[in-house]
Amino acid sequence: MMEEEELEFVEELEAVLQLTPEVQLAIEQVFPSQDPLDRADFNAVEYINTLFPTEQSLANIDEVVNKIRLKIRRLDDNIRTVVRGQTNVGQDGRQALEEAQKAIQQLFGKIKDIKDKAEKSEQMVKEITRDIKQLDHAKRHLTTSITTLNHLHMLAGGVDSLEAMTRRRQYGEVANLLQGVMNVLEHFHKYMGIPQIRQLSERVKAAQMELGQQILADFEEAFPSQGTKPKKPKVPDNPFHGIVSKCFEPHLYVYIESQDKNLGELIDRFVADFKAQGPPKPNTDEGGAVLPSCADLFVYYKKCMVQCSQLSTGEPMIALTTIFQKYLREYAWKILSGNLPKTTTSSGGLTISSLLKEKEGSEVAKFTLEELCLICSILSTAEYCWATTQQLEEKLKEKVDVSLTERINLTGEMDTFSTVISSSIQLLVQDLDAACDPALTAMSKMQWQNVEHVGDQSPYVTSVILHIKQNVPIIRDNLASTRKYFTQFCIKFANSFIPKFITHLFKCKPISMVGAEQLLLDTHSLKMVLLDLPSIGSQVVRKAPASYTKIVVKGMTRAEMILKVVMAPHEPLVVFVDNYIKLLTDCNTETFQKILDMKGLKRSEQSNMLELLRQRLPTPPSGADGSSSLSLMAPTPEQESSRIRKLEKLIKKRL
Repeated sequence: MMEEEELEFVEELEAVLQLTPEVQLAIEQVFPSQDPLDRADFNAVEYINTLFPTEQSLANIDEVVNKIRLKIRRLDDNIRTVVRGQTNVGQDGRQALEEAQKAIQQLFGKIKDIKDKAEKSEQMVKEITRDIKQLDHAKRHLTTSITTLNHLHMLAGGVDSLEAMTRRRQYGEVANLLQGVMNVLEHFHKYMGIPQIRQLSERVKAAQMELGQQILADFEEAFPSQGTKPKKPKVPDNPFHGIVSKCFEPHLYVYIESQDKNLGELIDRFVADFKAQGPPKPNTDEGGAVLPSCADLFVYYKKCMVQCSQLSTGEPMIALTTIFQKYLREYAWKILSGNLPKTTTSSGGLTISSLLKEKEGSEVAKFTLEELCLICSILSTAEYCWATTQQLEEKLKEKVDVSLTERINLTGEMDTFSTVISSSIQLLVQDLDAACDPALTAMSKMQWQNVEHVGDQSPYVTSVILHIKQNVPIIRDNLASTRKYFTQFCIKFANSFIPKFITHLFKCKPISMVGAEQLLLDTHSLKMVLLDLPSIGSQVVRKAPASYTKIVVKGMTRAEMILKVVMAPHEPLVVFVDNYIKLLTDCNTETFQKILDMKGLKRSEQSNMLELLRQRLPTPPSGADGSSSLSLMAPTPEQESSRIRKLEKLIKKRL
């Protein structure tokens, strides 16, 4: 019964599992198999004949049947497991679908948020862009306004100068100025609707017409036509010219005395204002601030000069010039020199307090930032006064009678302002120089014979560089309007610092080979800092002036050559002496002995080497004097015999 049921099940199953060729091909590609039972065209009779090809093979029929039944049971178990596993597939699918829908909703929400944020960002970018565009427009308009104002300033000043030069018939200067004024005027064609611009344009045209007529008249007067009988009779001098002013000349002393009194009070007010307001504030943007009192002084001078010249161009103008000279000197002494900060050193040398400070190892008192700016301001003011005094002298000579021009001379007052400039520069140099002294003293007191290895730059070099970086940028920024005086400051500092450095270098004794190498490294570091000194701490790097660079290279190279001689072995003696003469062009016995002291040689060894140096040095010219010539004077017979004995010992030692 079981076999019949199974056969019926198989027949029913075969009827159900009639798959299309396409499906069967796909199954074979996904699950490839060589088992005949898996073939679509399975034939049971052929399969049985394959299992039992002969009668003898039927003896194993029970074993084969058991294997097939076992396989059938396994297939049933697999089918049962698969069927049971598919009972929850629908519920799991629905759950997965719900989760997928939720995920899609969340994703849609996030996409919407991103879209909203993107729209907000786009709106923000538009607002920022709009602000940037407004700033660009504002910048463009501001730049145009500044350029236009500069052109307007140039135009107004050029028109005034053009009219003045035309009246004075300064044709050479007018030729260049007129072309420049016309070029600037081209920028204002679209602004001719403005009354002031139109007025300036009309003044230029009037100056051109007047200049043309004036030049033509001068040519006609200088080159009259041939055969002319345009000669113009000479107009007689006006007998009444100056007759009224001459009546007032004897009484103009009252005016001169009044101006003397007013200028004295003005100088006193300047002194009081300076004490009350204090020094000008530090200015590092546009150079040192010029004291406003100097402008007030020269404005008052101009007013007095114009008033006096309208009354008289004779002796009263000379008297007024004398008053001007008096108060120019007082301004230089009371306002400028009188307010320069005081130093701790005097002209005769160091004071006791500074010597005590150096002995204790503390730093010398330096000028404050305000004091440095004050010195620079006084220097800039003195330079302004010097230039304006020169212009004042020219204006006074124009106002007085021709016969009196030689009596107007303000050279002494200009020299006074030059002295103030020199004093200011010297103060700046002394301040930085004194700040570096403790570092150089520390260098000379180091135990250079105990240095075991060469490292970075020594602490004293770092200290010198620190002081330079503190002072020089302040001085440079406050002297930006007077660049040549900053260059003078750099040159004077180099001329002061480098010899002092070499003097302290000779005090470093004795020095080992490693110590000399460290000193050579320090010297090179200082040399590079000094070469960069004019632009140190500046964002704009400028090439140092050639005159300054030459001084630094020459001085610091000498220091390097001294150390190279110290590092060289002193034997053989002839090679050492020749090396010294070759490296140091200004060689002499004094410097040579200092180098021998730095090497730590004994006096007995030094005498032989000094003797050899004297023999190998070139003979000085006749009549030459100095320390080197004194050391090479003709020896006495006793000295000569002593030298011969030393030379014999030297030769025996070498042999």
